[in-house]
Amino acid sequence: MRKIVIDSFFHAMPGHRLSRNIAVGGYITNVGRYSPYDVYHPNGMSMLISDLTADYDVTYSNQPFSEMSLCGADILVVPNPDYPLYEGASAYRLDSDDMDAMIGFMNRGGSVLLMINSFLSRSDFWEENFDSERVGALLRRLGVEWDPDFMSDDSRILPAKSGSFTVGYGQGGRVKGKLPENAQELLTWEGMTFGFIENVGRGKLAVVGDAGLVSNGLYGFPGFDNRAFISDLFGRLTPAFAEIPGRFEKYAYHCLSCATHDGGIGEELFRSLRPGAKFEVDHHYRHLVWDEAAQTVAPREIGLPFDYRALEGKRKIGVSVPFVALGEGRTPGTLEMTLNVSAAGRGDETEYFVSGTEFSLNASWKDIGLDEEVFGKIGKLERVNTVVQYMLAVRDGKLRWATCKQGQIFYDRNVKNPSYGYDIMLGSRGTAYSPAAE
Repeated sequence: MRKIVIDSFFHAMPGHRLSRNIAVGGYITNVGRYSPYDVYHPNGMSMLISDLTADYDVTYSNQPFSEMSLCGADILVVPNPDYPLYEGASAYRLDSDDMDAMIGFMNRGGSVLLMINSFLSRSDFWEENFDSERVGALLRRLGVEWDPDFMSDDSRILPAKSGSFTVGYGQGGRVKGKLPENAQELLTWEGMTFGFIENVGRGKLAVVGDAGLVSNGLYGFPGFDNRAFISDLFGRLTPAFAEIPGRFEKYAYHCLSCATHDGGIGEELFRSLRPGAKFEVDHHYRHLVWDEAAQTVAPREIGLPFDYRALEGKRKIGVSVPFVALGEGRTPGTLEMTLNVSAAGRGDETEYFVSGTEFSLNASWKDIGLDEEVFGKIGKLERVNTVVQYMLAVRDGKLRWATCKQGQIFYDRNVKNPSYGYDIMLGSRGTAYSPAAE
C-alpha cells in the first residue's frame, strides 16, 4: 500500500484540549493547527486523513527529514511548518540538512506536498503564520519566489480554479513572479498563482498557499470541490516506485565517538582512526562522522544478515553480524546474535522491526578493527555492547524498503581514566535502502 508520511516534527501535534484553551490549534495557541488527529475540530484535517486511509497507509513522523526517516515514504506531507515565536510552536526548524533530504527524496522519485499560509506580522490575526524564512529558502533553491506579505481576501472564501475543480481558498498566500519552466500552475484566481506543482528530479513538489483548504471546515464546504481536488492531487503525486521497486538508492552513514583524555585514548590517536572524517566536538566527546557516496543497487544487492522472506511467523532469528570497524581499512570480526522479530500488517504489506542486543566479553582489539599493539598498551578491552535494529517492509514476498542501524559501546579498562576508570568509545553505522523510480 502506498505510504503517506505527515510531518509532525516541524509542526506541533495537537494538545487535544477543546475547552477553555483550544489547544488543538485554534486562535489562541498554535499547537497542532492543521494536524491530522484532532478528530472534529474545524482546524484539523482529520476528514482528509479518514478519506486517504481507503487507498494509502497514513502515518506521521516525529523525526527530522533524512534518508533514514523518509526511506519508506511515497508521499511526504508538510503542513505549515511552525513559526517558532508562537506559543505552542514546534521547537524545531527546517535546516539545510532537512532541505537536502527533501530534495534527495524527490530526486529519487518521491513526492512532497507542502501546505503553507500567508505570513502576517499581526499578533491579533489568528497567528497561523508559517516559518517563511526557512520555507522561502527551500523554495528559492527550487527556483520559486513566494510572496510572504500577501494574504487573500479575509472576508470571503475565494473560488480558486484547478482544472475543472473550484477550490475554496481561505486566507492564503501566492507565488511571486514567474514559475520555473519545470513547474505548472496548480491553483489560480484572477491572474494570481495560489499553488503549483513542480518536477524535481524523478519526483514532484506540490505547494498550496492555504493549509486550511484541507481542514475540516473547508474540506466539504458547500459549493466547492476541495475534497475532489485534494484526492486528485494525491493521485498525481503517487510516485512510480509505489509498487514493488526494481532498484534502490543505498545511503550509508558512520560515526565514531570518544571521550578522549591524555592518559589513554588521546584526541590525536582517536582522530588518526579515520583521517578523512569530519571532526566534531560535543562537550567532553569527540566525534568522527562520514558518509558513503549514494549508490544505486538491485534488490539482490541489499545487504541484510537474514532472509527477509523467512521472517513470516518468526519471533526470533539468529544472525551473524560484523562488529563496527573503528580503524580504517581493517576487516572486523563477527558476533552471533539472536534478534527479536516484531511484525505489523499495514494494508497489503508487512512491516518488520527486527532488533537485538548482545554483550561480548571476549572480543579483541582486532575484532573491532584496531591495532592490538597500540591499544593493548592503553588497557584491556573488557566488553563490547551491541544493538542492531532493522526496519523493512515486504509485499508479496518482495522488499519495498529497509533501514539497518547498528551501534556499539566499547569499554577499555584503564585505571588512568578519571571518568569511571574506563576509556569509552562508541561506533555506529546506518544504511538506508530507499526505493527509486526507474
